[in-house]
Amino acid sequence: MLEIDRNHILPLYEQVKKHLASLIDSGSLNPGDKLPSEKELEDDFGVSRVTIRRAFQELSHEGRIERVPGKGSFVLKPKIEPLTALTSFSENMRAQGYQPSYQQAVISIEAVQQPKVANMLGLSMDDKVMHVSRLMLADGLPMAIQDAHLPYSIYQQNPAFFTPEVLTNISMYKVLELELGINLYRAEEWVDASKAYVDEAEKLKISPGDNLLVIERLTFAEEDQPIEYVKLIFPANRYRYKVELFRPKKSTI
Repeated sequence: MLEIDRNHILPLYEQVKKHLASLIDSGSLNPGDKLPSEKELEDDFGVSRVTIRRAFQELSHEGRIERVPGKGSFVLKPKIEPLTALTSFSENMRAQGYQPSYQQAVISIEAVQQPKVANMLGLSMDDKVMHVSRLMLADGLPMAIQDAHLPYSIYQQNPAFFTPEVLTNISMYKVLELELGINLYRAEEWVDASKAYVDEAEKLKISPGDNLLVIERLTFAEEDQPIEYVKLIFPANRYRYKVELFRPKKSTI
């Protein structure tokens, strides 16, 4: 029987949770491994089934495990976090040990019909934009749906770089910086939560209604000219947003 301190300030479920979390953190349980059953842990810890289930619920809520009905509970990979810099999806994934790739690149050239997009890019409603939709993967696992808009003037610089064949295999930022010589300067981002529609769930290999992290980014070139508005949809169980904050220095006056 694993040791549980019934006089400890921590609730029993929290002690069970901490023990299982330590096995995951130490590598005793690796991503994809199946956890012992509720019955096995009930016997191991000498606690009720309700306590074990509460511990599993907490671990599932934190994205540490995935509970699959009829099969059991499995250890998940740690959630991916963005780098604290203006980076592309591929740069972010490679920096964290994942191999990025892209699927289903769909490209269209159209007049802007969305006031929000036109306003963000500093365009009029009659101006044309390039619209790029891609499914972004990390180690072959769907990680995000990308919906990007760029001014038509960017496309006109060299249409050969903006084809499904090219953008299924290369980062958009690499095209902009290395091929077109556009130096990216800064970006503004907005983060929201949502639920997966059926088509989104199908692409991301999750269930309809699962939690999503929705990130909108407006990227500027060195002249502070907006050149890309992109919406990224991530499964909340695979990705979390990270922000680094600094407290301003106190005035000496």
